[in-house]
Amino acid sequence: MGIFDIIILLLIPYLVKIAIPYFSRIAEVKNTRWLYYLWYYHVFFGVIFMLYVQVFGGDALGYWRVKEVSLNEYLELGQGTAFMHAFNYVFVNVLKLSFFTGSMIYTFIGFLGVMFFYLSTTNLVKTNVKVYGYNVFPYIFFLPNLHFWSSGVGKDTLVFFCVGLFLFSVMSPLRRSLGIAIALILSYNIRPHITIFLLASFGIGFLFDNKLKPLQKLFLSLCMISVAAFIFDDVMRYLKLEDVSTESVEQFSDKRVYNLSRGHTGSSVDISSYPLPLKVFTFLFRPLFFDIHNVMGVFASVENLIMLILFIKILNAKTLKLLKQAPYQIKGLFFFFLIGSIAFSTSLGNLGIMMRQKNMLVPGMLIFMFWVLSVRKEIFQSRLLSKMIHDQHSVQPSQKLN
Repeated sequence: MGIFDIIILLLIPYLVKIAIPYFSRIAEVKNTRWLYYLWYYHVFFGVIFMLYVQVFGGDALGYWRVKEVSLNEYLELGQGTAFMHAFNYVFVNVLKLSFFTGSMIYTFIGFLGVMFFYLSTTNLVKTNVKVYGYNVFPYIFFLPNLHFWSSGVGKDTLVFFCVGLFLFSVMSPLRRSLGIAIALILSYNIRPHITIFLLASFGIGFLFDNKLKPLQKLFLSLCMISVAAFIFDDVMRYLKLEDVSTESVEQFSDKRVYNLSRGHTGSSVDISSYPLPLKVFTFLFRPLFFDIHNVMGVFASVENLIMLILFIKILNAKTLKLLKQAPYQIKGLFFFFLIGSIAFSTSLGNLGIMMRQKNMLVPGMLIFMFWVLSVRKEIFQSRLLSKMIHDQHSVQPSQKLN
């Protein structure tokens, strides 16, 4: 381990102690105790992910190998793997950092994403709820896979960070425009289709928000649509789609399912004959206990069962009515995980890859479900209070007669 490894490893905890109070102050969140717990928890999974990759292999090792990436090569190859090598170039080629140090850097980046989701939730949801006697918040942020896939060297961690930063920034889009720009530029270079999903989802959220003024709606929606239109051709080239016809999309999906299923027979799922709702269910809530093939499958099954229970609790017509009243951030999160779930569920045929890909969507899904349960509780409490006041007033006249 070199001198730069030691400096970076000592610097990361210092940056955490700066980041937590700084962003908490911006979000006007006073209690930061749970964020420190989440940091320690996230570091644990960062170490587990690093060991897992070294034993079983993975893309992370490839991203951290010495590789000369010239500016011309990056501009020619564009997004994806070429960008990952460019992003890691200084760490790997110049500072010569070890894979362990690199893992801790990415663990820190992933934690920032967790922190942004946490702080956004405290601003969006004001009333905590219990399910089977347990508080939903902050325990929903301790789901294992949420941390495992966002703590290692790779695209998943960076995209997770981008989605968290984007959500945190659109809480106050005009004042936090720099955060929006960073999230979009970074996600565009890693997985440009995620950038399109974000722009489309939150563009819809802005457009149908009841609290924004008409000019604000128009301005923010036009900004999102303009950026989406600007990068659309690049996204099509990245996905290798010639057009957006039904035939092209089906061919792309079938090819993706076939390629991602090969070599993964233990966790492959033949979804080609599934109807769309079953494909989405498979993507969001499997593996379940009947799919278990290893220890990771056990943890994933428990986590998916928790999400399935929360989903069943909000699954009724009233949820759609509440969605109309939701702030644009909640609307954006809903459409983001809805669009992402439909897109990924039709193109993935491997449960392991599904867990990785859906990790960037899970926080939005959890926050939306938590918001729905919270608003229901507030409505119930409000009606109960009104009934108590009404009953009290109806009793008072008889008391006076006595």
